[in-house]
Amino acid sequence: MSQENDLNSDSLPSKGYGIDAYEPTQIAEQVLRIGVKKTKYPFYKTMTLGLMGGGFISLGALYELYTYAHPYIEPSISAIIAPLFYAMGYIIAFIAGAEIFTTNNLSAMAWASGQIRLVEITINWSIVLLSNLLGAALIVVLFYFSGLVHIFDHAIVDVAKTISAAKLSFNPLQTTIIGIFGNLMICSGLWLAMAGRSLTDKFIALFLPVAAVPAMNFQHSTGNMFQFILALVTETDSVDLELPSEVTFWAVTSNLFFVSIGNIIGGGILIALIYYFVFIRETRFDKSEK
Repeated sequence: MSQENDLNSDSLPSKGYGIDAYEPTQIAEQVLRIGVKKTKYPFYKTMTLGLMGGGFISLGALYELYTYAHPYIEPSISAIIAPLFYAMGYIIAFIAGAEIFTTNNLSAMAWASGQIRLVEITINWSIVLLSNLLGAALIVVLFYFSGLVHIFDHAIVDVAKTISAAKLSFNPLQTTIIGIFGNLMICSGLWLAMAGRSLTDKFIALFLPVAAVPAMNFQHSTGNMFQFILALVTETDSVDLELPSEVTFWAVTSNLFFVSIGNIIGGGILIALIYYFVFIRETRFDKSEK
């Protein structure tokens, strides 16, 4: 969920002035207002920004694969730096104002406030999730026909299949919990980024929380899409490639479903709803009492 330039009010300091970070209550007010506004976007705007979001996240995932597959980078080093490069796509998507399913889960705060209906938030999340998937598929198609998919002796494909198979090796309950952790990290990073006043603040705030998701084997649905699609549409020449599970269409569909449920719990409940009751509902209740 990206910050909007026209969300200033008397309760929020003007952007660009001062050096202090926004306070948690001010961040919660911004998240609430942005959530309402995003849900009211016309279909074409939500779909277009969702395509951009899926594309940007996929570029970050591709950067991660390049790092793992590069023959001149030691595996021990790539295991540390690859997740850091993965964060690039998410940072671009946030700062560029793209729509991402996992961060749009924070719109649950707007629903809790009564300013949007459940059907509206459901439609918004569905459109963004679908458009993220299409954006990821577009990057896969472009990457495939670029010819770059064959570099490093198909090592990129091997890595995509290995990572995908590892993600698909968990049962539904485990997958859901892993999804909770994934969006708990993503939305925590976003919350920190929204506290910042400058581009540098936002970049630094997002960097490590987003990188922690692949580094700790957590999952978020949009981040899984590129690797899953690439693994499904490509073949590998490595006869000795041992995978912990089979990468199939139904396995991928099941994973995205349960990870999405976990993402909604992690970002929509553990961040948005809890912070709503702490910073929005209680504050307004206290004011009404006075």
